[in-house]
Amino acid sequence: MSTGIPLRIKYICGKHGRLLVGLLMLVSVLLYAGAAVAEPPEPPQETVQTNQQRVATNLTASGEVTNDSALYDAGETVSDSPVYLLSSTPRLTLDALTTVPSDQAVTVTHRVTLELFAERRGERFWSDRDVLTERTQQVTDGTARTTTTLDVATLATERLADITAETDGVGTVQARITVNASYDTGSYSGHTNLSSPLAVSDRSFEFDTPRQAERTHSTPVVRDVAVDRSGVTSKVAAPLGIPNRSVYLLVAGVFSLLLAVAVRVVDIRIGDFESFEREYESMRYTEWISRGRIPDTGQYARVPVEALVDLVDIAIDSEKRVIYDTQQQYYAVVDGNLVYEFRSDADAPSRMHEFGLAPLDGDTVPAEQALQEAEAAVGGENGEEATG
Repeated sequence: MSTGIPLRIKYICGKHGRLLVGLLMLVSVLLYAGAAVAEPPEPPQETVQTNQQRVATNLTASGEVTNDSALYDAGETVSDSPVYLLSSTPRLTLDALTTVPSDQAVTVTHRVTLELFAERRGERFWSDRDVLTERTQQVTDGTARTTTTLDVATLATERLADITAETDGVGTVQARITVNASYDTGSYSGHTNLSSPLAVSDRSFEFDTPRQAERTHSTPVVRDVAVDRSGVTSKVAAPLGIPNRSVYLLVAGVFSLLLAVAVRVVDIRIGDFESFEREYESMRYTEWISRGRIPDTGQYARVPVEALVDLVDIAIDSEKRVIYDTQQQYYAVVDGNLVYEFRSDADAPSRMHEFGLAPLDGDTVPAEQALQEAEAAVGGENGEEATG
């Protein structure tokens, strides 16, 4: 027998080996069947952005010099300057350029608005809007452009001057230019907005450019990720792939089958289970057993016990110890004039009782009846001695 396996496990394999092997084989078959019919795992999925389109609007400004000066020559163009002189560049040209997908027809509408408003302590109490230009065009080359010109010098001397005089220091008067670009690409529609303040003084004005606004559109699509032969997604590809349910069932089935084989091997190596059981019980109850010589005289009545565990129970109940006679090779508990004995050898039934008790064979009497007969026999002998 294998010495590396705990005795308790050997005992279970020997006593219930056939049942365990049958159950483990049945479990293995069921696991294999489950692996065969298991639904395949859902393929991994990912979300990708398709049909991406970008729309961007750029606003630039420039002014043409109307007369020679110490700074500029007549006819010169001043572009995206932080400041413009009213004496040199009285007019401001606004250029709105929107770029769209060039592989299709796209409708673009530009609307440029001048907003005048008056504020007091950060709150508006008056506003007005003038549309400088509004243009709709359909382009196929990917660009839509709209240009308009604002006479800032006239605005300063007329409209702004009138509003400032009307408010008479009650609040501050400000101006702002806004560009709105709406579009329709066929797949997507939307708009972009640009806005910048127009600050006008007695001799100059400021308009901050260039400015840009953009939007990106796409359509999310959920799609399956291709799986390679190893069962790992091509995106993740290596050591961290998770096996599907069928693999788990197959592994469990193989483990159950190997466990059944191991139980069977242990059962075969045990050989004679009755001998092994006696060895197991003697080791199991070793704390209750002592080696010694059991009396073999006529003053004791011998009571047969069918199992060592029963003999141990008797010893515990009577607060005695089990004696193992190494010469005669049997176990006994001596209690008064009674000897409870357990013999494990095949010839024990013919030697078990020396005072008329039935041997342990197919018609063995119960232990209680044997005990009563033994006590009666001892009582009879004591009576005869008293009469004599």
